[in-house]
Amino acid sequence: MPKQRGFTLVELLVVIAIIGVLIALLLPAVQQAREAARRMTCTNKQKQLGLAMHNYHDTFNSFPPACVVLDTAGVQEDTSVGAWSRNRDWGATWAVMILPFIEQNALHDQYDSRQLARNGNATSGNNRVTRQRPDAYLCPSHPSVTSLLTQDFTGFAKVNYAVNVGAGRLCRMADYNDSTKKGPFSVVGQYGAKFRDITDGTSNSILLSEIMVVNSGGDDRGAWGYATGSTFSGRNHHGGAIVMTPNTSRRVDASPYSYNKTNATVYGENSNPDSSTESGVAARSFHPGGVVMCLADASCQFVPETIDATIYANAMAISDGNPTTLP
Repeated sequence: MPKQRGFTLVELLVVIAIIGVLIALLLPAVQQAREAARRMTCTNKQKQLGLAMHNYHDTFNSFPPACVVLDTAGVQEDTSVGAWSRNRDWGATWAVMILPFIEQNALHDQYDSRQLARNGNATSGNNRVTRQRPDAYLCPSHPSVTSLLTQDFTGFAKVNYAVNVGAGRLCRMADYNDSTKKGPFSVVGQYGAKFRDITDGTSNSILLSEIMVVNSGGDDRGAWGYATGSTFSGRNHHGGAIVMTPNTSRRVDASPYSYNKTNATVYGENSNPDSSTESGVAARSFHPGGVVMCLADASCQFVPETIDATIYANAMAISDGNPTTLP
């Protein structure tokens, strides 16, 4: 009877080593393919948000304001009367206003725009809406963030997409009134642009983008139901002349509610607290090399983090007289 021969230990170890090398070679390709798919999904989501903005404009003759402020009786007050980021009288945000245009009518119907955003709780009032995390506002490449904004009022969930308030700072009225910095949205100006306001051209002006958010109750970045939560800007309070290009590591974010962390290993977690009117949040993402952005014509493109600061600032402003094409 012939003698049966199996693998020797050395041969088995060689086969295992070869398999390990093949897996190591294939893994980066698999990860790249997955990220490419996630980036495509992110692009499609932003495209839908851009189209929703256009449909909103068709209905109301302007984009929605970044946010509106209400007094306690539900009557809109003048922006000069305490209409800054930490005023408790803020009402609905752009992300609430476009819900019917992204097939979220049921969610929108639960929100009472006559009431403050800080209204209700987990089972009643506006809070039952702003505690949720609509999938349309979530980038698949961003790790899940489940913490709520808990400053002064607990109830604002966080998402990943934000609108452009211009090449200036987030809550600075002078920058909103400056044509070289004015964006398509404003918190302090309670403003949403009309197409005719975008004189640099809708294909040359940034409408919305991604931001990075963190698991901290004291940080408002991404809080889509809160005034400044779902907005980003071109500059922050540390030397206002410096442009915060996408994925910048040169400047930390400075949001009205921000936990004090300036040495995070993940650069997007870096922040400075209590910056109020001088704040600025950068466009940031977990996509390697840049961020996905939606332009005012509802087209989307990937903007590299190596973009020239001047070109980027020009694209953040809608009427600075410097129409520019993003790379």
